[in-house]
Amino acid sequence: MDMEDMSVQMVAADTAAEVAADVAVADPQNRHPKKSSQTCIPCRVRKVRCDGRRDGCQNCERLGFTCSFQDAASPNQDPESITNFTLPRRRVRLACANCHSRKARCSGETPKCARCQAQGIECVYKPTKRSGGISSSTTQQSHQGNTDSEIESVSSEPPEKRARMSKENPDSHQSGQHDFEPNPQTTSGGSNHEPFTFPDEALIQRTFNNFFRHIHHVPIFSFLHRASLMQRYHAGMMDKALLLALVGITSLLMDLGPGTREYGVRCVDECQNMVLRDLENPSTLKIQALVLVMKHRMLSRKFTTAFMLAATATRFAYALRLNYENSNLCFLARESRRRLMWALLTIDSGINGGCSDFTLMPSESLHIQLPCTERNFEFDLPQVTEYLRSVPTRPFPDDVGSLALHVRLLWMRSRVLYCTKNVLGMPESELVQLPELVKVLSDELAGFNDHLPSSFKFSESNLQLRAYSPRLCVYIMIHVWWRQCHCDLYRMFLAGLKEALPQSGLNRLDPQFLSYCVRQCYEHALAMTDVFKLILSLDGGLPVTDLDLPGCAYQCARLIYFVYQTNPEETGLTPSQVHEIGTRCLTIAKSMDHIPAGVAIVSDLEKLVARGTSADSTSNRPESPNTSGSNLLTQQVLPRHNPIQQIQMVDEGGFTNIPILSPTAHIASPQGSSMSTPIPHSAPRPAQLHNRGSPLPGTSIGDFNMSKPNLPPVMPPDGIDNNNAFEGAMDGFDFNFESFGNTGLESASWISNEWLNNDYSQTAV
Repeated sequence: MDMEDMSVQMVAADTAAEVAADVAVADPQNRHPKKSSQTCIPCRVRKVRCDGRRDGCQNCERLGFTCSFQDAASPNQDPESITNFTLPRRRVRLACANCHSRKARCSGETPKCARCQAQGIECVYKPTKRSGGISSSTTQQSHQGNTDSEIESVSSEPPEKRARMSKENPDSHQSGQHDFEPNPQTTSGGSNHEPFTFPDEALIQRTFNNFFRHIHHVPIFSFLHRASLMQRYHAGMMDKALLLALVGITSLLMDLGPGTREYGVRCVDECQNMVLRDLENPSTLKIQALVLVMKHRMLSRKFTTAFMLAATATRFAYALRLNYENSNLCFLARESRRRLMWALLTIDSGINGGCSDFTLMPSESLHIQLPCTERNFEFDLPQVTEYLRSVPTRPFPDDVGSLALHVRLLWMRSRVLYCTKNVLGMPESELVQLPELVKVLSDELAGFNDHLPSSFKFSESNLQLRAYSPRLCVYIMIHVWWRQCHCDLYRMFLAGLKEALPQSGLNRLDPQFLSYCVRQCYEHALAMTDVFKLILSLDGGLPVTDLDLPGCAYQCARLIYFVYQTNPEETGLTPSQVHEIGTRCLTIAKSMDHIPAGVAIVSDLEKLVARGTSADSTSNRPESPNTSGSNLLTQQVLPRHNPIQQIQMVDEGGFTNIPILSPTAHIASPQGSSMSTPIPHSAPRPAQLHNRGSPLPGTSIGDFNMSKPNLPPVMPPDGIDNNNAFEGAMDGFDFNFESFGNTGLESASWISNEWLNNDYSQTAV
């Protein structure tokens, strides 16, 4: 047999052997037993090590999964069954605030993690996208069947306040008196009734960055200290109501992304509800949140809500005695409180428009220093500032803060508005005193401008130096308001203007005096347009402002058009120049046309410019108050964009014609001024006249000196470390407190109402 035949036989033998082996393997009786898997399906899908326990592995037991070893009906662990297997989603809880700040391992247990439970401290979880944070006070909700992913804390109090209240009142968690943490399914905002979700981390960070970069420089928002706020937030102690208010106001003034403006409205609604649900526990944090909510309402043209919230915020402030200095606090905390109170005074003066009936916070009730410079507040450099006084007797110091000048100027404007409103209620026989009154106020305004440091004087150079500075907004408004104060003072002599005196009253005044007042009103309005021209030429553009700037632009254009239409030879302008001025004011107003209140001002300005300078356009102006009858001040004489003018009120009692001021009573100004008008012998004198020692009838009408107690400067306490602007922010109200300046009310006198008959206005500090 040759080699080729042998090779063929060997191949045939191998083939036969392979076929026999395949037949043997195909027989089930000849198979080897398959080794059981040591990894369950959930662990295999999660790609983690499994302990292989047949009654259920430890991983599945810990996470609550159904282990394939334990489930007899579980699918076989073939590739197809593993591919089709779906795991329930489990979110790992973040570390609580205490563990996170100390970089300690957190067990993630609720209501308290193991570390916080062992140390006996409050356990608070930071807000996530799905929840607003969970604290130990959510235990009651957990018993009601809420899972961890369903719980959403919307408490308006930070942890230290809740801990203090729980110690003082152990039953508070059971009664629900202090904690407000509703289920998100029942916490809705807006008309879609969707559950309110707390803002996520990305939106919160965008809010902080935009607020402190673009909005914080607006004077009314400058009471927040950035470093203190960020420290509080990263420590997990951020007040949720204040945080929601920040998101709301920032999303309204800035573009934080698609849908954030609508979401910001829901945040403000939720913040307002949280504060109003907890009225029994006033705090500085609540007042801060209410200030932001009020400004959001006013910018959104919801003036009625802001009007009512102002009373709540003011009552909170008086209850906490924030109108007095507290030397026990650090400098940052005292300065933050001062700025908060001056912000409330600014809001109050803007709302009341000079009407005493609507005044909540007269300036003489604030026994606190004026704000310090921004640099000292930012870097915790204690500074002693002066108290508010009527007329500066010496030049302002070079280190005077721009915010202090802004507060002083707005206070002067409130006095101008109050006095002009009183003039409209005076008997015409006493109008001969008007020149003296106007001179007193104009001299005070002139003294303010003369005493400004050279760096605060208005010039193109000083404006350009602040073009890229956060102080640009307040610098602009100081000089715009100074011009507006003159316009407010002199416009009551513009015959035919709705804020003006009736023609019969103007006829009693010297024609030369009337001509002088008309000229002054027009020149200050024209000078304001020059300020606008320089502002529009800045390279950096207009900063974020309040409604003050577009509101002043509207009043400026309105006066110039009015003077030109009624007395064109007084202006010396051509129609094209007047139109250019109106367009300039419209451009300024359009800087705020992204908010509802700004849109309303722009709309009115557009109508004013569209009507032009023809004499026919004057027929559309509101007429002056009725010259017949008692000449009482009514709501009609308020400026068009004054908040009171836009409040929606429904009078069901038929008292809509009750006058705001009485022309036959002595009316003491809540802003520190006084006017004397005859008082019938049968009419009792107001208590305020007796308490403040106001002059009797016949005293000079120019007596505008505000009586202030001789308050000593408040020096910072020694030995205080780790200063924070939120020190004492959670100190509550107690009728048994020891007040600052011996002006507190004892609990016994409050309960018996004896305090109503006591004179507290003359107490010394």
